[in-house]
Amino acid sequence: MYAHPVDKFNPPATSLREQSRYHRTINVLTTFLLLGFSILFVSDWLGLRLNTTHSVDPGFYWVVNKQPEKGDFVSFCPAKNSLTQMAHERGYIGFGNCPGHYERLLKIVVGVTGDKVELHKQGVYINGTLLPQSAVLSQDGLGRALLPFSKKAIVLKPDELWVMTNRSPLSFDSRYFGPIRLAQISDVVKPLWTWR
Repeated sequence: MYAHPVDKFNPPATSLREQSRYHRTINVLTTFLLLGFSILFVSDWLGLRLNTTHSVDPGFYWVVNKQPEKGDFVSFCPAKNSLTQMAHERGYIGFGNCPGHYERLLKIVVGVTGDKVELHKQGVYINGTLLPQSAVLSQDGLGRALLPFSKKAIVLKPDELWVMTNRSPLSFDSRYFGPIRLAQISDVVKPLWTWR
């Protein structure tokens, strides 16, 4: 008795079912992926920002049309320099659409024009008031060395802001990179829906 070769043009029914299931799975995954990218694109266009970091509460933030003031959340591009590159290599800053392909950072404005900022061992003082969770760390969470901003005391200039967080003592913020310039800010945002 001769064995019949498998007919390539008429595969067994189980093979067709497996192929059909595979194609449905690929189609569903592709649809969800395209839908996710579309939502991100449209939400950015509509002024909705998603924060996934823990420097401030993760969640959705709404862009507001105003000049930044103390207490405001600001989204900004970090300066393109060796410190930012080191932060990127260590994973403090992800990939994004800022110069150098860095992601935008989201922090809280704690110092504005004319404020005196002092860095001490116990933390950051703004106009003589110690900020909570502002101790300048000498190491990150993995024991790697961190250097504080080079000046121990400054008065913020008209185009400068001091930005930090009230949520995480491990935040990479002005304690390390110093004041940011108004030109770096892309958006002032308000929490819309956040979680911890």
